[in-house]
Amino acid sequence: MSGPSQLRGVLVLLGLISATVNAQEVSPRLLLAYGSYKERGKYPTVTFYEHDGQSTGKIVAAIPPDNLRSDSHPSLSHDGRWCAFTSEVENLTSRILLWDLTTKQLVDLPLVNDSPNSLQHSTLSGNGRVLALAAWNRPGSSNRWDILRFDIDTRQLQTPALWNTPGNDERMPALSADGGLLAFVSNSGEGRVADIHLWDHKSGDELPLPGLNSPARDVEPSLSADGRWIAFVSDRPGGIGARDIYLFDRQSNQLVPLPGLNSVAHEQMPSISTDGRYIAFVSERRAGQGERDVFIYDRVHSRLLPTPDLNSPREEIDPCLIVLPRP
Repeated sequence: MSGPSQLRGVLVLLGLISATVNAQEVSPRLLLAYGSYKERGKYPTVTFYEHDGQSTGKIVAAIPPDNLRSDSHPSLSHDGRWCAFTSEVENLTSRILLWDLTTKQLVDLPLVNDSPNSLQHSTLSGNGRVLALAAWNRPGSSNRWDILRFDIDTRQLQTPALWNTPGNDERMPALSADGGLLAFVSNSGEGRVADIHLWDHKSGDELPLPGLNSPARDVEPSLSADGRWIAFVSDRPGGIGARDIYLFDRQSNQLVPLPGLNSVAHEQMPSISTDGRYIAFVSERRAGQGERDVFIYDRVHSRLLPTPDLNSPREEIDPCLIVLPRP
């Protein structure tokens, strides 16, 4: 009797383990920040949306809008507390703002906005300590787009010539969790339209990305927490649409297939989750609710997730996706 009894006990234990593993796999807490035209039409508002990683989601908050102000391109710290974003009051120059989701207040960013010209595409490191942004013709820098790196703890602003090139544009920065890796787009390559570069801040070296770039336009990089995965946009030949989302694995130096993600329409603005499993992106496909909509793709199951109440007949843009830590 002990044999069958033991076997039944083992099977029950295995079942419990399997159920636990499955529950952990399919029950993440996703937080999405994005720009939505739903409420104000002409002016986007940074909106926050929680999703269970399967089929359920809801809008949970938004940064209070100001009159004639467009808020877009949010970037979240990995604990879900901080959100940097681009803000532009009509007829004025765009600025970079920082929102504390806990206190629901704006936080001062000394030095960052000390420029008469446009500041765009801010991105936070996962730990919330480093801010990178693109600055146009900033005093003390070049007269083109340059990448600035701001240390929020020490309040030091860096504009190193290390990755910026005079006479060319460096923009669209993305940071790893600790801020040590910086990805960005540059047109500095001879005869190239736009390539993605990766710099190691600690060593001061550019890291090779063999197999990522093409003679076409490769832009909008997004890094996973450890920097292994780089999601980006390209209009290279061989895609499904004019612009498609691609995923590069730095471990194998190869592009990774994304079955079911791209369409014959334009796909753009990817944001890969901290763990590299999910990719939020914008698509102009007809299956959406507006001209441009935000979608979430699950790499494990190669499918788009249902996202109730996320999109509207107006436009949703600029997603940033993180996996929230469990309480």
